Amino acid sequence: MLHEVAVPAAWADATEDAPAACDERPDFVRNIVDVMNRQEGDELPVSAFLGYEDGTWPVGITAFEKRGAAIMVPVWDAEKCVQCNKCAFACPHAAIRPRLLSAEEAVAAPASIEHRPCRIQKGFEFHMAISVLDCTGCGVCVGQCPAKEKALTMTKLENVMPEGARKWDYAEKNITYKKPTQGKLNVANSQYLRPLNEFSGACAGCGETPYAKLVTQLFGDRMMLSNSAGCSTVWAAGAPSVSYTTDENGHGPAWGFSLFEDNAEYGFGMFLGVAQIRATLALKMKALLEGGDISAALRSIMEEWLEGKDLGEGTRERAAALTAALDEALAEKDDAELKALREKSDFFVKRSHWIFGGDGWAYDIGYGGL
Repeated sequence: MLHEVAVPAAWADATEDAPAACDERPDFVRNIVDVMNRQEGDELPVSAFLGYEDGTWPVGITAFEKRGAAIMVPVWDAEKCVQCNKCAFACPHAAIRPRLLSAEEAVAAPASIEHRPCRIQKGFEFHMAISVLDCTGCGVCVGQCPAKEKALTMTKLENVMPEGARKWDYAEKNITYKKPTQGKLNVANSQYLRPLNEFSGACAGCGETPYAKLVTQLFGDRMMLSNSAGCSTVWAAGAPSVSYTTDENGHGPAWGFSLFEDNAEYGFGMFLGVAQIRATLALKMKALLEGGDISAALRSIMEEWLEGKDLGEGTRERAAALTAALDEALAEKDDAELKALREKSDFFVKRSHWIFGGDGWAYDIGYGGL
């Protein structure tokens, strides 16, 4: 049935509010992303993009958009929650996240940040943070809740604002992400890890993005991703928005996409190129160990790196130790061989290579590439 909606006459002369004086968003978001989202991108001069002429684009853009697209959003009941984290696991947009509070964080948190002792990660308090302005209202989280009396209730967005937005902001700014240390890495524990794919442009209830989100939680700080043209390109990096982001150390997925028919070869080429560079680094280190004039400390760190070169666990720690040792050695003397190693320090970390493609890509032309 159709209903006529009367448009207020005053809207004809409506004006936009001026940006808030305390807008802390990056200049790129205010001067480029906002303009493009207003469908005014054609008005941007080429000079606005200076600094990005190498083809790269800043990541983590979606976190600044806060679309408020949902009519109904989930509200968490701490008393009913069994802390299974299935709601967060299934959320297509990473808009609902379990957070672990240290004793200090729990004491400092305002009363609005409800928390209960964590059942698995002992010594921490448990809070379920919900970004109501990034939620799309699909209700998948409620459907996943196994509690007899659901711990999540879909509620009108207008009834939880602005307090809902303030709670999310508090959690993001004041509660650190913590790697679970107790129990195996299962569904529940995986969700304490920070997602490095968040608030994407995917449809409400998308079944694809939870997988991409989970991969970034497990390997995202060292991922190198080849993405085929298609839906997973659109929700991840439909200009100007990019849903892949970085952690507190600035580490995150390196993302690129190729044509539908080239993606498998593109991703395989990434893998081969990185493997070749790292193999060359290993040969140079072995030569230095056999006949180079290096300190005992640097020698030990190089041996440790070579032994664990292809292991993902601990790779960042080994890479950081090797980089620091090279810097210390180069500060004492200018050595061309050590300098050549230091220039390739981005490859000290064991990268996690991935190829993303949809069903058409997998069954059709992309299959030949595989």
